[in-house]
Amino acid sequence: MQVGFRTRQRGAALVIGLILLLVMTLLGVTAMRGTTLQERMSGALSDQNTAFQSAETALRQGESILSSITAPNFSASGWYDQGDGKTRPEWPENASDSSETGDGVLTYSTSGGGATSDDMEWSEPPEFYIERMPPVVITGSSGASKAIGDGTVKEEYELYRVVARGFGKNQTTVAIVESIYRR
Repeated sequence: MQVGFRTRQRGAALVIGLILLLVMTLLGVTAMRGTTLQERMSGALSDQNTAFQSAETALRQGESILSSITAPNFSASGWYDQGDGKTRPEWPENASDSSETGDGVLTYSTSGGGATSDDMEWSEPPEFYIERMPPVVITGSSGASKAIGDGTVKEEYELYRVVARGFGKNQTTVAIVESIYRR
């Protein structure tokens, strides 16, 4: 005796295939979103690095001005004495707005460096100002090291604070750096 089996197809393979396709699509979309987020984070980090390098460039220019043989003129714009009563520069919110200039700051100059400002990656040239601080006096003591002691002046140092602000490729990315320079 022969028994015939009749099979009816119910489309189980089609349903399973569609579910697997849906899962693979969701995995692909999630991977793309993660990649896009990483790309944006990488761009922001690169822009912040550009702003920091820009500020460092202006800071080094301010220090090189201080290392010149003659003492700078502290009555000009961008030069301050600590305790002189003059307010320090307020960096403008929007540096590219020509109506908002940074009063009392010096703008980085590329003269003599070979590069032009167009060669740089920043959106705006960096700015800096220099503040003369009270001199630091090192006096003699009974010990062998220089320390504050009996009042005999051994050395006097002139100290300056250089504060610089740099911009990234996007002008909303700003870095501010500061150094103390001994002359």
